[in-house]
Amino acid sequence: MQHPRTRYLANLTPLRGIAALLTVLYHADLIFGHGGNLLLPFKFSLLFTKLYLMVDFFFILSGFILCHVYAQWFSIVVSWPAFKKFTLARLGRVYPLHVATLWYLILVRVIFLCFGGVDTEPFSGESFTWVSIPTNLLLIQSMNVHGWFSWNNAAWSISTEWWMYMLFPLLVGPFLRFKRWFRVLVGLLCVGGYLFIMFFLRSRVTVPSSLSFLGTNVVPDINVAYQYGFVRCFCGFVLGMVVWRAYTEGFARKFFANGVTLLAWVVGIVICLHFAVYDVLTVCFFPAVILSAAYGSKTIDRVFSGRAVQRLGDLSFSIYLVHQPILYTWMMAQALFHLSVPVPGFWVGWLIGAVFVALTIWVASGTYKYIEVPARKWLNGLYTC
Repeated sequence: MQHPRTRYLANLTPLRGIAALLTVLYHADLIFGHGGNLLLPFKFSLLFTKLYLMVDFFFILSGFILCHVYAQWFSIVVSWPAFKKFTLARLGRVYPLHVATLWYLILVRVIFLCFGGVDTEPFSGESFTWVSIPTNLLLIQSMNVHGWFSWNNAAWSISTEWWMYMLFPLLVGPFLRFKRWFRVLVGLLCVGGYLFIMFFLRSRVTVPSSLSFLGTNVVPDINVAYQYGFVRCFCGFVLGMVVWRAYTEGFARKFFANGVTLLAWVVGIVICLHFAVYDVLTVCFFPAVILSAAYGSKTIDRVFSGRAVQRLGDLSFSIYLVHQPILYTWMMAQALFHLSVPVPGFWVGWLIGAVFVALTIWVASGTYKYIEVPARKWLNGLYTC
C-alpha cells in the first residue's frame, strides 16, 4: 500500500494558525469582556461562545497529520527504535514550550505573592496551586486528577494529546487493516462519542465550591477538559485518522478538491457557530474542511500559499500556549496594583483585542525561534546518540 506521507501538505499549516487565532479571540473575549459578550454581543451572534471548538479542530487535524507522517512507521510492528524516535519527535514538539510557559507562570505567581498580591477573583486561587505543578510536568493535569484547570489552562489539551501520541503507534497497524465499512463504523462511533460527552459526561463535570456560581451548563456541549478531556481528544484524534485514510484512497476527490466546496464547509461552520447548534453538528464539518484543504486545488493552493498565513501556521503552537500566560500576567498586574478596569465598549474592545493578538504573535515569534525550534532539534538529535 502506497502512502502519500512524504508529500508536505502545505495547505494544512494555515488551518492551524487560523484555529489558534480564533482560540486567542475566544479567551480575549472572556477576559476583557468579563465573561464574554464584548467582541461580538450575544444579541447579534453566539459565534464567539462556541470558539472553544477550535480545540476539537486541532484534535482531528492532529490525528490526520500524525497518520500522514508516521503511519508507515508502525504499519506492521511497533519496534522500539521507531517508537523511541517517534516519542522524542513528539516530546520535542510539545514539551519544551509547555514547560517554559509553566515556569513563567510560576515565576509570575511567586512575584505576585511576594509583593502582597491578593486574588480578587476565585479563578486564580483554583488554577495556581502548588500541588498541580508535578501533574503539569508529567502532562497528566487533565486526566481527572484535578477539579479545575491548572496554571496554563490551555495546556489541558496538550496533556490529553500527549497520551494519544503514546497510544497512536498501537492503533495504526490494526487501523490500516480495517475494511472500508469498518472505518466508516469507527467514524460513526467517534460521532457517538461526542454525543456521549454531550448527554452523559458533560453533566458530570464538577467545579470547585469556590466557583459554584458557575452553575451547571443547561445546554449540552462537548466542552469538557480537565476531567473528561481525554475522551474528547480520543474522539477527535481517531476521527482524524479516519479522514486521513479517506484521503489516501482519494475519496470523493473531485468533489472535495474545489475552492467552492471548501468555502461551503467554512460557511456551514460559521452558521453552526452563529446559531450555537449542538457541538456535534459543528464538529462534523471539520473533517470536510481538512479533506478539502489536503486535496487542494489551484484556488485553495493559491490562498494558502501566502507567506503570512504559512508563518501564522508555523507559530500556531506558540500562539496557543503563550496567549493565556499573557492574559494572566495582565490579570495579576491588575490585582497587584488594585486596578479597576471597566468592561470596554465594542470598538475599544476590538482595539484591545487587536493589540492583544499582535502582542501574542510577537511573543510567539520569539518562543518559536528561541524555544520551540532549538529544543525540537536537540531532542530529535538524541535519537542518534
